[in-house]
Amino acid sequence: MGKLTVTAFLTLDGVVRGPGHLDEQVSAALARWQRRASAFLQVRHVADYWPSTADLPRHVITGDLAAEIRRLKARYDGELQLHASGSLVAELDDLVDEYRLLVFPVVLGEGHLLFPAGAHPLALHPLSTSATSTGVVIHEYAAAGVPTFGAMA
Repeated sequence: MGKLTVTAFLTLDGVVRGPGHLDEQVSAALARWQRRASAFLQVRHVADYWPSTADLPRHVITGDLAAEIRRLKARYDGELQLHASGSLVAELDDLVDEYRLLVFPVVLGEGHLLFPAGAHPLALHPLSTSATSTGVVIHEYAAAGVPTFGAMA
């Protein structure tokens, strides 16, 4: 059974936005993750980034998002990667296994949020965090179900 990973470029205020320029450390992280891919996903009418690995299958999902992703996860043993997916991530609910979030040191104040208002609550388990020399913070998280909250007292 494959796993679905989401890689997104974010601003400090959570807006999904391509960075324009990638430093060497970000480029190395992207290359490392792309080597793990078995296939790439894209959703029709969403301007996602397609990694430049021409030898891997690419699937454009056009119908029932959840059903198609479940079918592809059953078909592949490795990673199905979705890159720069905008606010689509909130629709994926429990289908995402890992999140790779690259947070750039900029605030835009508006734009498509990775998790817009009304998104389902989600707990994340940290796998790793690193910072590049240009201030980009790279977070890797595993999905951990529904969050629990404790008392503040």
